[in-house]
Amino acid sequence: MDELKSLVDRARSGDLDAFGMIVGRFQDMALAYAYSVTGDFHLAEDAAQEAFIQAYRDLDALREPDAFPGWFRKIIFKHCDRIKRKRHQTVPLESVIEVASNDPGPAALAEAHEMREMVLKAISTLSESERIVTTLFYINGYSQKDVAEFLEVPVSTVNNRLHSSRTRLKERMVQMVNDELKTHALPKDFPERIRKLLELPRPLEIEGHPIRKLWEAFRSCFPDFEEVTLDEVCEREELMLELDIQQNIVDEHRILRPELTSQLANFWINNGGGPCKLITVGRVFRPADIESETRLEVFHQAEVLWAEEGMNTRKLDETMRRVAAKLVHGAEFRPGSTQSYLFVGDVQNYEVLWRNKWMGIAGGGIAQDEWLIKAGLDPSRFGVVSFAFGLERCAQVKLDLDDIRKLWHPPYVPEG
Repeated sequence: MDELKSLVDRARSGDLDAFGMIVGRFQDMALAYAYSVTGDFHLAEDAAQEAFIQAYRDLDALREPDAFPGWFRKIIFKHCDRIKRKRHQTVPLESVIEVASNDPGPAALAEAHEMREMVLKAISTLSESERIVTTLFYINGYSQKDVAEFLEVPVSTVNNRLHSSRTRLKERMVQMVNDELKTHALPKDFPERIRKLLELPRPLEIEGHPIRKLWEAFRSCFPDFEEVTLDEVCEREELMLELDIQQNIVDEHRILRPELTSQLANFWINNGGGPCKLITVGRVFRPADIESETRLEVFHQAEVLWAEEGMNTRKLDETMRRVAAKLVHGAEFRPGSTQSYLFVGDVQNYEVLWRNKWMGIAGGGIAQDEWLIKAGLDPSRFGVVSFAFGLERCAQVKLDLDDIRKLWHPPYVPEG
């Protein structure tokens, strides 16, 4: 426990290596606990990742470093609850199991699927307290003392719950549960993934940062719109735009999102469709394979999805110009090139004249009829516009910065 106290104290001072050691120590415990709450390893990993990120930001609120395990458990539960409440499509466990492999044939895959289904069903039949202790104890060799500290209960309580669980599962099933849970342990590079997410800039959280100010200006253009918060990790199958995303892979099924439109469109459809006024903002991730004064590996998009009667390209253009006048006041603004996109068909890119050259800062289009039909709308009466502004590009123009990367350094971010 003295070692943990030292790691927490170092992490509080900004030592990401120390926090990485904390992540490595608790990552499978976080996953196991999140699984026991959500019943889905896929959702559990999302919850664990978000919990570690929040824990790092909130370390100053932890009064006693020794109390980290129980404090962290409460953060995990909060993110599990949030994820369970969110209504969106996920990749079910069965589809993860059935992914094709170069080695086992169809019969072996079917047998493995059946075995896993049986084991996970057996775990689900346990009481909540038994299920939590069982997943924590078996996923990665945590001791009963470790589990007790995490759950903030006596070791004797953990012993009793394990005994009850083993009695209900029977000897053969206990070994199968042990083997199965170990296959779901998080990868060894998980701490590095968390570190990368923590190191990337978060200007929306910095008071007075130009990106935050531009988002506030953008938000003021749509005061009656519903603000939606979307996860930075998304399913590959959700994407509606072909991009080179090899550098931003999370795992076999998920990536760090390269844009927001796909997520916002899916949110709209999965929540019943119909007329809507949705707005969101967030970081998006693109491979940084070239050095560029106007391009970043991670940047912020402010996005709108607007479905109402009579919506058309004229209203879209008027809205884009109104927003541009607010964000880059005085800059010449015009339509530029177009590109193909599944949701809207043709995206109209918009540019501003900056330093005697045209630079893209936004894009938008009208959703294709098939999406309106999916959303329960009559395409002859309704229209749906989707558009986004790149906030870093807008900041570069507004502040006349020769290098966009200056936004991540003083005076725009605090010293140190």
